[in-house]
Amino acid sequence: MKNLFLFTGEETYLLNNQINDWKSAYVKKHGDMNLEILDGADAPLNELMAAAIAMPFLSEKRLIFIYGLPDSAKKSKKNEKEMSDRAKKMEENRNNELRKFGENLKNIPESSIVVFVQPNPDKRFSFYKNLVKEAEVKEFNPLQGKMLISWIQNEVKKKNCTIDYNTAEYLSTLTGFSLWRLSSEVNKLTSHSPGEPINKTLIDQLVVPTLEANIFHFTDALGAKDSKRAIHKLHQTMAAGENLRPVFYMIVRQFRLLLQGSGYMANNPNGNSASFASSTKLKPFVAKITLEQVRRFNLGELKKSYSELLDIDTALKTSKIRTTVDDQDELALAIERFILGFCGR
Repeated sequence: MKNLFLFTGEETYLLNNQINDWKSAYVKKHGDMNLEILDGADAPLNELMAAAIAMPFLSEKRLIFIYGLPDSAKKSKKNEKEMSDRAKKMEENRNNELRKFGENLKNIPESSIVVFVQPNPDKRFSFYKNLVKEAEVKEFNPLQGKMLISWIQNEVKKKNCTIDYNTAEYLSTLTGFSLWRLSSEVNKLTSHSPGEPINKTLIDQLVVPTLEANIFHFTDALGAKDSKRAIHKLHQTMAAGENLRPVFYMIVRQFRLLLQGSGYMANNPNGNSASFASSTKLKPFVAKITLEQVRRFNLGELKKSYSELLDIDTALKTSKIRTTVDDQDELALAIERFILGFCGR
């Protein structure tokens, strides 16, 4: 049985829950005397190894969590031109020490359970390569599709409430994939009506959609030629305190994606959201919604609308439309005119 582990992956909510579960199970069985939490990013590597090979005190096992090792990909992408000679030398020394540390992983005794925690490791370096040879890798990826909906339903059930599949899916479209955000919204919804089924009306009352979600619902309303709902979504975004300029550019981006999706489906009649996501490097969720929305538009109106949006963009950049943080009325009026023109066609 492995005694070395690497916890990694973008879904840090699940990753942290796993860590907390392991801590609780360990403390329940062994107490907290031999539980250690270390900062691998800053602590000297010889101290980390000393902690890893130390024998447990009055217990069978030690549990050690080392955060920040392997180094993150983000940290490793420092611009070398901006580093001083001294900083470069320190970086080189650390990489050499990490290589030796990785080579010594096999010397860690079975009495030590060592968990390295790094959501985004740099996989190019020898320490990572040595670690994955010796350790069991547990990867926590974002939940999608049925797995995400099932997670929402289970979390609601834990709070002694219920939510049906379609309503859970609707909630996910407003919040995105972040389980941190979804967990917070589930707590809010279940606290509001304990023991009652969660419905869309309650969600609309309590959940503030992400900007991306509002843009999806905005373009949905345009596809249905529902100007009233589209303008409501625009005002809802403004009421949430969003600066309207980035909102406008997200609308432009969504129409550009719709054009891409329309072209993709024209050239790939049997294509699906997975292949579209792969070809465009989009998140699967974004690709899925974009292709669903494409069916509501024809290519001619998408091209005309995109051209109109670019006209607004030009007016913004040439100050024909003036907008500030405190006064966004002219841009709001331009977008509302675009909505009414689109839905009136």
